[in-house]
Amino acid sequence: MKNATLILILFTIRSWQHYTSSVVLIEIDGRHTGSGFVVAPDLIITARHIVNKRGNYAVVLADGSKRNVQAIRISKEADCAVLLVRKTSFRPLILTTKIEVGQPIFVVGSPLNRKFFNYVTYGIVSKIDVIYSRFSGNPLIMIDAAANPGNSGGPVFDSSGKVIGIFIARYPHNCGLNFITPSIDIITLLEDWKDANENHEGRYQADEEQFTEEY
Repeated sequence: MKNATLILILFTIRSWQHYTSSVVLIEIDGRHTGSGFVVAPDLIITARHIVNKRGNYAVVLADGSKRNVQAIRISKEADCAVLLVRKTSFRPLILTTKIEVGQPIFVVGSPLNRKFFNYVTYGIVSKIDVIYSRFSGNPLIMIDAAANPGNSGGPVFDSSGKVIGIFIARYPHNCGLNFITPSIDIITLLEDWKDANENHEGRYQADEEQFTEEY
């Protein structure tokens, strides 16, 4: 318990200084619809189901500024989307595919409304490779961290501050049964975008060695 508390304290300090500034709130026609995060200077990752309606989408950044965005790549199977935004100065988050059952994780997002901008909750990875077609056609990760409507699309961090996936759903009326799309599906979507846009300059970072891919 002491170790878990220490990890939580260290992450919370680090996250507010380095990580949560790269987490955004997503709006449609001025209404809060979910969360997302910066993965490259002009790319934001979120859940597909929060950008699948017609309307004017924008992101609210950590400094309070608002920028229009456009969905440029989506995956219905993984419930994941890539948004194009005018380049930001915020630090892109690093993706990791290294996940273990029982490891501590942290969910960051804006549940319910703008009043709860970038809240942090804590939990563990409960199960890996969960098949649950109601939420996704791809294998998911189950976590027990608290989350609410509005968290969808936000990042889930490991204790080192790398993103293991994006929050997409919680099981109705059950506490501790929450689901995330793993980062491998995000990387696949970014690779698809890279292949279709060879002249687009930019990069994202993935995995423990901070290996840099150009997309």
